Amino acid sequence: MANSFTDGVEDVPIEPPLQPKSNYPSCFCCNCSYHVPTIRELYARDKRLLRVILTIVLLLNAPVGKYVLYPCMIFSTWIHESFHGLAALSTGGKISWLNIYPDGSGLAHTIIPIGKFQSCWVSSAGYCGTAVAGGLMLMFRRTNFGARVGTCGLGMAMLLSCLLFVRNSFGLAVLVPMGTLLVFSGWRLPPFWVGELYALLAATTCLNAITSIRVLFFVTEATIGGVVRTSDATAMQNVTKIHSWIWASIWMVLAFWMTALGILITVETKEKGRSREVLEEFRGEDHPLALSTELA
Repeated sequence: MANSFTDGVEDVPIEPPLQPKSNYPSCFCCNCSYHVPTIRELYARDKRLLRVILTIVLLLNAPVGKYVLYPCMIFSTWIHESFHGLAALSTGGKISWLNIYPDGSGLAHTIIPIGKFQSCWVSSAGYCGTAVAGGLMLMFRRTNFGARVGTCGLGMAMLLSCLLFVRNSFGLAVLVPMGTLLVFSGWRLPPFWVGELYALLAATTCLNAITSIRVLFFVTEATIGGVVRTSDATAMQNVTKIHSWIWASIWMVLAFWMTALGILITVETKEKGRSREVLEEFRGEDHPLALSTELA
């Protein structure tokens, strides 16, 4: 078993199919097969995600839970604001600065070309980007190689954003250590623990994408960094004349959809070496909810 991804493809705990495909009942309209897993089968297939969900639920109901999950909230805010910035760059604009504040709020100050499309694209990118990112991150939760690369990649992206765009002292004081810790964790932690950390980041990002949208139904503006700002949904309403609730509803549907896709669709790798022998008996059997790839 390799201890870092530079040594080759490391140990990847891929759970076998829940049941041989030939034993699945067939659909009445075609030759496809289906299987409704039991609770025990779900746990056997996806222990990592279920452990993370249980941990989040317990922390949310614990007196100190909000303090433990505080770094995850800052991480989700950073993703949200980063997508605002990336959307601005994609329209030919630029990012003036990107700040994160102690209350978990953030603000990306961008300069974009004048136009309704550009304004809508940048305003919607925060919630839409967070939803898509969370879903994609979930898809790679069952491969340690993907979790390791993803954790290191997120850490390096965070450090790069600090170097180029983050300008407030709190943002730098929090994001620089967090980015450094993510890079170090992705590089040095054992496969089990880096997988748990990556799954926690993915799950909290999806959760934030869903729960943060609720505020848009009740709040049209908020004080961020000492300045009153309109919400993203209200900004969309001002440009399109479509009510902010409609935009908030669309973004919430997207968040639920991407979370569901992230749970049901997984990208998995087959490792070289010892575990390859275990996988041989399942070769040729397609998991109904998984996409398998093989690294050379």
